[in-house]
This record gives sequence, structure tokens and C-alpha cells, in this order.
Amino acid sequence: MRRILLLSGFLTMILLIYSCKYNADTLKPRISGLSGEIILVVPQYKWESALGDTLRKFFSYDQPALPQPEPVFDIIHISPNQFSKIFTTHRNIVNIKIDSKYTKAGISMINDQWAVPQLVINVTAPNDSSCIDLLVENSDLIIDKINDAERQRVLFGYKKYQETDISRKLKKKYHLRLYIPKGYNLDVDSSDFVWISNETPLCSQGIFIYFYPYNNRNVFLPENLIRKRNEVLKKYVNGPVENTWMTTEDLLTPVYTEFEKDSLYFAKLLGLWKLQNGFMGGPFVSISTVDEERNRVVTLEGFVYAPNDDKREFLRQVESILYSIEILD
Repeated sequence: MRRILLLSGFLTMILLIYSCKYNADTLKPRISGLSGEIILVVPQYKWESALGDTLRKFFSYDQPALPQPEPVFDIIHISPNQFSKIFTTHRNIVNIKIDSKYTKAGISMINDQWAVPQLVINVTAPNDSSCIDLLVENSDLIIDKINDAERQRVLFGYKKYQETDISRKLKKKYHLRLYIPKGYNLDVDSSDFVWISNETPLCSQGIFIYFYPYNNRNVFLPENLIRKRNEVLKKYVNGPVENTWMTTEDLLTPVYTEFEKDSLYFAKLLGLWKLQNGFMGGPFVSISTVDEERNRVVTLEGFVYAPNDDKREFLRQVESILYSIEILD
């Protein structure tokens, strides 16, 4: 394996520029705040009640499949009377409104209300208990919506600042469109495996793409995806010393989910990788789908190695690249 060490300052610069500029079309300011942050607007006395306990549990549980605990989001709590203009440009705002004037609990989502590209989620309910029930019932919807908004913001910068040579090669040779940002290098380019990496003094981020024949739906069972993953990585991703290679950490079973994007089915793994017979490791995310025209499975993976830093946002960045996938004719 190439030295797995290293997020480009260039990518950080993109995100800072993206947050500070103004949109000439709408005249609304760009969003403020850091990726993964949420402004949570709820009265102080409710923040200290069972509703507040639910909100904290709901928005700050540990992100799955990270080697050290990190919250899924960073919460900034403010009361409604503190919600001044300085907060209205924040990227993610969740506004909890409890009032007897509401006949039933409901959720509304508004894009770009005060800034762009902003997500505002209003949760209204006649009382605390109905609000809690609503949040529990719609937990996946809300979390997925915020995560998708964050991925789209990352991709905005990546689309503007691409490694066009790599993107063109993926399109021509593999019939894939993927937005590869500046700073990444093409390390391995074989007939059935591609390795693209970004290495800086802080962190190593890598993208793997591999292909194999599609036989039936069973290829997407989690145990089969993990088995294939280990087989491919042992073949192509060698460690820095002899008899070491990347594989899946089996002490923590990867989280398996399924989803659809642009009419394509995807199976997703979120877990930890390790260096077999070595001491390196970190998080990975993997998504797999079928290229029906070529009767092949396409798997895209992103991994992170950042032993001295938090890893949530590094992982979000490589995941955003994966989610940009398009299979071309």
C-alpha cells in the first residue's frame, strides 16, 4: 500500500471560499458554519426537559463505524430569543416550535430560506410528547436529509475544482462519471481495480473502484460484499512492509444499508478497515450497484487514515465523491 497518511489544504480552501462568497443570482449570502454543525432552536426550559434529552440523543449520537467516538452532528443550542441575524445564515437550522395552536405535529423543510445552500427544518407540535413521537418516527428522514445536504455542499466545490485528467479517464475507460477533486492522484489503474488517493501531512484519503461479474442479487448480501472486498484488497492494496495488506476489521461488523439514487439500487457498508499483520486502520464507506449494460457489479469505496485527528468530516468528503457516481452508456 502506498503510505496511508494524509486532507488537502486545497480542499479546505474550497470549503472556506464556498462558505463566504455571495450568490449573484439570489443576493442571499452563502451559508456559515462548519460541516456537520446544526443550529438547534428550542427554549431553554424545554432543552432541560425530556424533549431536550430526546433532541440531544437524536442529533448527537455516536457516528457509526468510527474508531473513536464522534457525534454524528455538532449541536449549537440557542433559545428562540437568541435567534438573531448572525445565526440565520447557518448551513443547518432545526427550529422546534411547541404551541397549542398546532393541531398536530408536523415537519417542513425549506431550502435557502436566508442563505444558500441552506437547509431549515421546522418541527411543529402541540405538545412535547407529540413532538418526541414525531422525531422518533422520522429520525431516518431528518438525518438523511441533513447528511445529503452536507454531501451536496462538498460536491459543489469538487465539481468546480476537478482533476479533469482522472475524470476523463474514468469516463473513457470505465464508463463512469465521478467528480474527483484537485489534489487526488491516480495510483493504480488496472482492468478491474482503480485506486485514487489524496495525501497530505494531516490525513490520507483514498478511493477504490472495482468491478466483477454480476450473477444474481445475492452478490449484495453483506457477507458477500465483505468477502469480495477482502479478496480484492488483499490482491491490490499491500501494506508498507512485507506480508501486510488492507482488509476489513472483523471486531466491529460493518453497518449495512440499502438505498436508491437516480433510479439505481445501492448496497452500502460503513465500517472499519485494518492492516492485516500491521497496526494501521480507520473508517471506510462502500457503495455497490449494478451496471446492467455491462452485467457487472461496480463497487466504490472511500477510506480515511488520520491517526491524530477526528475522522467524521474526512469520511464525509470521500463519501461525497462516491455519491457523485453516474454510470454512462
